[in-house]
Amino acid sequence: MSEKHIQSSGKYITLAEAAKLAPGRPSANAVWRWARKGVKSRCGHRVHLQHVRAGGRVLTTAEWVEQFARDLAEADAEHFSAAEFGGHRRQQVSRTHRNEHDQARQRLAAKGLI
Repeated sequence: MSEKHIQSSGKYITLAEAAKLAPGRPSANAVWRWARKGVKSRCGHRVHLQHVRAGGRVLTTAEWVEQFARDLAEADAEHFSAAEFGGHRRQQVSRTHRNEHDQARQRLAAKGLI
């Protein structure tokens, strides 16, 4: 867990209970991975499920499970909105490189090198 501690107004629940609340009904192991390792979003950022350790148990709250889902969705949305903009930009760059390549070939042909 990071150094920042989030106060929760909700009741702590086990990861098995959190799995029952999550969309798609993931396994408790999957929820553990979300907490410990995070999930890599489409834009490359890792999103972690907020959790606490109490003794040998890893606990979270229903509120944190909902926040995790929102954070992951927002990170993915950033990727897709950036991809829309970036897609047009990539086409412009490749068109520019193609033009430069064609001009270089013409100069080489004019000098009889190709």
